Amino acid sequence: MVTRNLDIALRHLRHPTLVLPIWIDAICIDQQNMAERSQQVAFMCELYRKAGETYVWIGPEENYSNDVMDWIDLIGLISEVNWSTETMYNSKDYKNVGRKNADIFDVSLTWETDWFVTLRSICHLANRDYFTRLWVRQEVKMSQCKWLVCGNQRVPWQPFSNFARWMAVKPLIVQDPYANWTEQLDKRYKAGASMILSLCKGALELTVTTFDRLRFDNTNLQWKDPRDAIYANLGMLAPECRQLGIVPDYDKDPADIFTDVAVRVATKLHSLGFLESCDIDSIDLENLPTWVPDWSSPLKIDPGMENIWSSSAWISAQVEYLGDGVMVANGVAVSEVESVHYWEGDRPYEGQPYMVCDCIRYWCDLKPSDYDEHQESYLEGSNLTWLEAWCTLFLYGNLIDVFKAGQESEVDRPDLMSLQEAKEMFLIILRARSFHEIWCLDDPMWRRMDRFLSKIGNRMKGRVVFKTVNGHIGVAPASIWRGSMVSVLLDERERWQVFSSCFVVGLMDGEAITGPLPKNCRTVDWRFREDLSSDHKINRLQSGIFNEQEGTLETDPAKVLQDRGIPCIRYERQPHLLEVSPEALRNAGVELRRFVLV
Repeated sequence: MVTRNLDIALRHLRHPTLVLPIWIDAICIDQQNMAERSQQVAFMCELYRKAGETYVWIGPEENYSNDVMDWIDLIGLISEVNWSTETMYNSKDYKNVGRKNADIFDVSLTWETDWFVTLRSICHLANRDYFTRLWVRQEVKMSQCKWLVCGNQRVPWQPFSNFARWMAVKPLIVQDPYANWTEQLDKRYKAGASMILSLCKGALELTVTTFDRLRFDNTNLQWKDPRDAIYANLGMLAPECRQLGIVPDYDKDPADIFTDVAVRVATKLHSLGFLESCDIDSIDLENLPTWVPDWSSPLKIDPGMENIWSSSAWISAQVEYLGDGVMVANGVAVSEVESVHYWEGDRPYEGQPYMVCDCIRYWCDLKPSDYDEHQESYLEGSNLTWLEAWCTLFLYGNLIDVFKAGQESEVDRPDLMSLQEAKEMFLIILRARSFHEIWCLDDPMWRRMDRFLSKIGNRMKGRVVFKTVNGHIGVAPASIWRGSMVSVLLDERERWQVFSSCFVVGLMDGEAITGPLPKNCRTVDWRFREDLSSDHKINRLQSGIFNEQEGTLETDPAKVLQDRGIPCIRYERQPHLLEVSPEALRNAGVELRRFVLV
């Protein structure tokens, strides 16, 4: 007995004359037998790795999908992607095909089109159910030779990956006098682009999965068994995570599995990075400690971007597991949350431009009265003005300045904006008398403003702005409360619940450990520098501290600590381990305390 979808797939994939051996999990695994299921799931990675070919079947031909497959083939031919820098450029075949239609194929140009039917067909294909299934991520990642198959057409995976990048970053203006291209359709187009791009990026050899970002990686994906949230990702894990000894066992309770995984990561890898995906409001499992992510439930916030530096100055976790869901960790208590600022009342926040404008004007009232928006420092000792602090808070990861790390080749990221441009947009909003005044900006300026508001709208979905007693501003999931303690864990008798992670301007660069960055220094992402190799990465990130005055880049976190008077016991780049004794931290003036997490 097979499903209708599988029956259709087999009829399309069969060869007219040859006998093809095909392995299909729905047939080859008894899903009701937990012992067999556990054994087969552990074996699946090796099976896909050794497969001669993998056919990624996304369904039969419909909604002009044959035309879309032709588009995929063409765009894959005339474009190339540098996935390490996330830049796209024209291939050697571009001059033969793409130059005639540069507005379509060149991602640096805006495509103004009335090809509504074509775009709708692309949208339908990108939103097929296949791309939302968690289990296919591992299958695509492990397979060495894979084809995208739709109906009777197939294309190699590489052109599809290029197409996914094109769909995600290509500036698009739909000229639609009949209003066929609705706002809902535009959202579906962007959601589909994001979904297939995440699948293609996850399939790259340079991409590895860690428990720090696992819950974010699973966002918008579908699976049935809560335990699959872990087991379906085992084959994609980083080498150090695969050595933790996690073995599929479908007889175990999901909460016990998740707690066991978190304990292994914390005690064996000396990392508490998984706390980034904790949110007390999105725990569905019973008996799960608040410091353990509920990997089986969706987060209510946008995944956002990874921090460039480390709020703990890259110091590895100092933890002890006491059993019964209790973890003890060293850390620094920074300040209590003084006020939390939500979107207006109970109105649903949908990220609409007028909503974002209203929120910005409301949130920015948190600044001191009678301040100078260009000159006054955000906090004492800070290198940021208040205006720059707001830009950092709302647009972190979307500012091109982050990639300016000296000696780099040209930073080609049209999807990002400069800090100066962001400041200009902020001032327009703060000085406008109403949203109507902003909406009536001339066309080029409105496009910039719309892009600006869209980025902030996405970042703030499910999040609120808060202010601490000592003046820090930050964003966090809506579960945060007034009186919550903003703390930096390196990774008393009083017990603490973990409400969520947060982003706080003035704490993300290790200030709670090392103090403010020296003047003229800032944290950067050096991926565009051609003179640096992966040997300079910190915990797989192209992170560094750039001194603009001297033109130097520091990528050794142990040296950064030692320069601040904090000696290190040991530093290993891969897997990341930076040991510092509690005594060394206290001698350097760090007010270290022990948190009992439950």
